Amino acid sequence: MMAAALCMSSRPIWETPETLTPMSCSAPPISTSSHGYPMTSNNTHALPAIPELASSYTNQPHYVQGYPSASHHHQHHQQQHHQQQHHQQQHHYSQSHSAPLPRIIAHQDGAHVRGADSASPQSQWSSPQLLTPVDPIEPYFPTHQERNLIRHYCDNALSIIMAFPSENPILVANFQFLFDGVRGMDSAVESLRSALLGVASVHQSFLLSRSGVTQQAAEEALRVAESFRSKSEHLLVAACSTPAGCQNDAALAAAVSIALIDIFSCGRRWSKSLGFAKNLVRTRGGPGLLLARSKGHRSNTVTGVSRARLLLEIIAVYELFGCLAKGQAPTLLNIDCWWLTKTNTEDTVSYSDKVFGMSREFLMVLAKVATLVSRVLNPTSARVDEMSEDGNLLTDPDAQTREAQVLYKTLENWQSDACSLHQRAQVGNCVYQHAAQIILLRDVLKVPPDDALVQGHAGAILTLCLECGQNGMGVDLTWPVIIAGSQLYGADRPRVLSIFELFRKQCCYEIETSESIVLQVWQRLDANHPRADWRSVMQDNDLDVLIL
Repeated sequence: MMAAALCMSSRPIWETPETLTPMSCSAPPISTSSHGYPMTSNNTHALPAIPELASSYTNQPHYVQGYPSASHHHQHHQQQHHQQQHHQQQHHYSQSHSAPLPRIIAHQDGAHVRGADSASPQSQWSSPQLLTPVDPIEPYFPTHQERNLIRHYCDNALSIIMAFPSENPILVANFQFLFDGVRGMDSAVESLRSALLGVASVHQSFLLSRSGVTQQAAEEALRVAESFRSKSEHLLVAACSTPAGCQNDAALAAAVSIALIDIFSCGRRWSKSLGFAKNLVRTRGGPGLLLARSKGHRSNTVTGVSRARLLLEIIAVYELFGCLAKGQAPTLLNIDCWWLTKTNTEDTVSYSDKVFGMSREFLMVLAKVATLVSRVLNPTSARVDEMSEDGNLLTDPDAQTREAQVLYKTLENWQSDACSLHQRAQVGNCVYQHAAQIILLRDVLKVPPDDALVQGHAGAILTLCLECGQNGMGVDLTWPVIIAGSQLYGADRPRVLSIFELFRKQCCYEIETSESIVLQVWQRLDANHPRADWRSVMQDNDLDVLIL
């Protein structure tokens, strides 16, 4: 069932490795293995995460089948299918493939609902007041708006957050916080709760803006998102005012989710929320010590050190993408003692390949590219006496050229481990290999955009991204399309616009900004403008946005 659900076309790109192998890239058939928690859907039952309802729900005879999710009314027929399987499966919330968060009908004690004129059994059971709808998530999301939004988050998180949409460890980790305890007892958890509602509201706003509904509805949803973001930020600051709050993984998760609101809304405040998350990591001794001290891991769950690594990997990759855009050097990925190292006996799982669609090893190479580019673009930021590994001054242009050539060859010869990586990660490595080579050619080696090498890399990126988009796996491939699209002329340009249109199915407002950047680059190229590149367009328009 899982494999069938993931098939999005009769002949997916994963079945034709030769179409994915420009240069040295290769990709075998895709694997659907998981880390033991079968989150195979973009929506889920939350009931087993609620202790007082988890055991009784599987025996609950009064399941209301027709309770639709906030945004996917077409899943009514899917719910009928799951209703038929209801008594054949044990209800673990990560095991239902496509059922939304349910409602149940409460069993009422007759003594509490019988009036003086309804003493007979017949009148008791025929009275419509006896079947009172009870929403099991109401204690955790008390308003109708909140319940609609969290259901929207469940319905869409997999497709808009995960590069490889087979399972969603982010949703699993977040929900373990939200449903483990009494609402209002932990400010960090409440901050996370508000942030997730903000993420859902931004996505709803984007959908409304494209649906033909009045623009006022989209703007109102965006205001709701801003309100939740503000509330989340306030609660996070309050939570981290104590040492215990700073040590709480829920605080890290909240900071990451606030940054995601800024990514989806194309806001400028992403660096502040990301900086807050990095400060929390420093408060806890840095990434390596934070992981080594993480306790409470349970097998087949995203808890303890697995949850901590998931959050750290997200923070590190967010920082890397921000640095690539701004021409800065990453810090977390330059601390290599934790990124590729097992910090304790339970530190056995990495999520970067499924969340971002790239391998851990390749992300380290990207960090080296970003670091070199930062020195080239900001020569005064490097110490004049700082030396490279081969003993050359880092500020020496000739040394920088040689380093760029070495990195270019490293990328050219990069081979993904076909045995350990699913194909989306192999394709992601390949796409970013070409993107990084374009960056080296353009930013360090000063090659013009119409150079044959640049054009070859750009064409390879568009071919791969188009096929990923057609198969619903375009998450976190927007930057390569910006980089490649900004090099193109004439007849090649419509391909870029078609990819952006495909990506709109899995993005939010950041895709509009991305397309605008490329369109402005094209105008400058056609006018022979001296600053006809995406980096200059962002600088000239004061665009400080985080795009993945």
